[in-house]
Parts: sequence; C-alpha cells; structure tokens
Amino acid sequence: MAITWYWGLAHLLTQAGIDVDDVYDLLSAWLAGERPLWFMPAVDDATGLKATVLMGRTDNGHPLVILARLDGKDLYVINAFRPTSELIADFEEWEARHG
Repeated sequence: MAITWYWGLAHLLTQAGIDVDDVYDLLSAWLAGERPLWFMPAVDDATGLKATVLMGRTDNGHPLVILARLDGKDLYVINAFRPTSELIADFEEWEARHG
C-alpha cells in the first residue's frame, strides 16, 4: 500500500498543533502490523466526497484521527486531528472488542 503525503498538509497540521511524526508513525506502525486502526467510512452529504476515518493511538498512547481517501491499495492523507471525548469513548469501546 502506498501512502501519499502532501507536505503542504504537513505544514497546516503543524500549525493546528498536530505532530506530523505522530501521523506518520501511526500509519507506519499499522502497515507493519504493530498497531490496529479503527476504520470508519465517511461521506460528506453536501459534496458526496467519500473518505475513510482512521483512528488509532500514537507512540505516546494518545488517540489520533486521520482522514484519508482510499483508492485501490493507495491511501491519500487528507487531514488529522485530535478526537472529541465522545469519539474517544467510542474508540475505547472498539479497542476493548478488538484489542
């Protein structure tokens, strides 16, 4: 699987307080089979844009959400952000079932 990384996005994530290394390390650990990711489909009703929400834990254990577009076996990173407390609770339930 190829992961396309737009370095302009990396700059924006840094401005928003997201450590770009956390995004890279989380995806790398998942690809190496070292860490699970929760996949959730997402569709923007207004635009019809289909994306996938990936959620996992960074190397330091903090939850992180990555928004990406899957195209065949390729992954295009669109955004990353810290989850809300509600989403963290849902993720922890998922972890309990799939951990």
